[in-house]
Amino acid sequence: MFDKMLTRIRYAVALAALIALTGGCALPAQHTNNTAVQAQATIKTPDIYDSEDAAVVVKKDAKAGTIQLQNIATSKRYTLGYDGTTRIFDKNDVAISMQQLKEGSVVTVRFYRPDKSLSYIKENADALNLPNLSNYELDLNNGEITVGKETYLLSSSVVVVSNGIETEPFELNAMDVISVWGYQDRIYGINVEKGHGYLRLENEDYFVNGWVDVGDKVIQKIEEDMLLVVPEGTFNAMVSNKGSSAMQEITFARNEEMVWDLGSVEITVVQTGKIIFTLTPATAKMVIDGREVNTSKPVELTYGLHSMRITADGYDTVAQYIKVAEPSANVSVELEKSSEPESKEQESEPEKKSEEDVQEETPVGKKYALNASDDDEEDQEEEKESEERSSEKKDDEDPEGILSASDKYKVYIDAPEGVEAYLNGSYIGITPVDFPKAAGNYVVTLRKTGYQTRSYTLQIDSEKKDVNYSFTELVESDE
Repeated sequence: MFDKMLTRIRYAVALAALIALTGGCALPAQHTNNTAVQAQATIKTPDIYDSEDAAVVVKKDAKAGTIQLQNIATSKRYTLGYDGTTRIFDKNDVAISMQQLKEGSVVTVRFYRPDKSLSYIKENADALNLPNLSNYELDLNNGEITVGKETYLLSSSVVVVSNGIETEPFELNAMDVISVWGYQDRIYGINVEKGHGYLRLENEDYFVNGWVDVGDKVIQKIEEDMLLVVPEGTFNAMVSNKGSSAMQEITFARNEEMVWDLGSVEITVVQTGKIIFTLTPATAKMVIDGREVNTSKPVELTYGLHSMRITADGYDTVAQYIKVAEPSANVSVELEKSSEPESKEQESEPEKKSEEDVQEETPVGKKYALNASDDDEEDQEEEKESEERSSEKKDDEDPEGILSASDKYKVYIDAPEGVEAYLNGSYIGITPVDFPKAAGNYVVTLRKTGYQTRSYTLQIDSEKKDVNYSFTELVESDE
């Protein structure tokens, strides 16, 4: 009897405690509004959202489960959390993973503002998308990018991402392969699909004043202490000088520097190849390395790179490089008719300029000057006299001192301090440093041992005033 009473007492106490925990009500939860609201707030379900945006993907953090976005209309940035309940689609409504969603892409997002949780994200089907562009012109002065015949405006807050890391538009190089996203004629996001790395030549004395060619994408005259910007990927790199050459396959990683030691390469002996040219029209004239050649018979050229210029009355001039790397070859060139025929004076002037350019680009190096033959010495004297005559002529044609203006106005690289600076691959000094101002596009590369090398594309105007640039500090290398 006592045991039964004790059991009833325990049951009553337990029931009282349960009622107390439920706020004094023993009704089921679904009949209590407050409790139902609290339960709903703690359980996240798909399609629960109170905001929708058109935005650009800026950054993804898989470890933290977050994504940073930039609103298209306001440029405001915010970070949302995502998990297994977040629905992710491409523009065709096909489910994809967060990893497949590219930085720089324009998306439609739906999210729940109170806890900043991402419910839904989809590649915007109405957005402009131009993938894997390699032929484009970037004009940062006017904030434009031209693809074919179409020109698009760059948003003032355009998002540029390379390898998942946000960067600046002027860190893009013309050789980069990019994908762009936008609306109508305005670009809001850019992703670098293939970027650029760097090539340094060591023990290059033998090839100074010759040429370096990286996959036919970078062709440049060799100087001492060069640091070339080269495309990301694997390419055949070749150096040549006066018929001698060396070649090596090199893989260039994005933003990393490769060193090619030319002191240990196998140099081929001087070789020549015979090239049979077929020109259309047949009356076309050809100039190679500043000298007119007779194309009615095979033209013998040393191995390596040569400048070629073909002209004809009523046709557009062709000016490009030709690489000789085999004993014989056939080259056909068909000129296109010019819409506006040039006068004879206009035609002869560029040809004359080409010869002067070649003479300036192919001087005899110090190593060869010491062992030059009498003929070589005479050639050097003729070149020197030609340069002096050219200089005098330029002075006569420039009474207003346009040439001296480039010496008067400078482009200054002020920061970061204490790093090596290269202009179009040529070493110009330790920052702060300057160079003569002349209108055009330039690539400035900054390097310091133990830090990541960076390069910037500068578009210099023709205004008669100095220009100053200050770049961000270099980041320490992981190695």
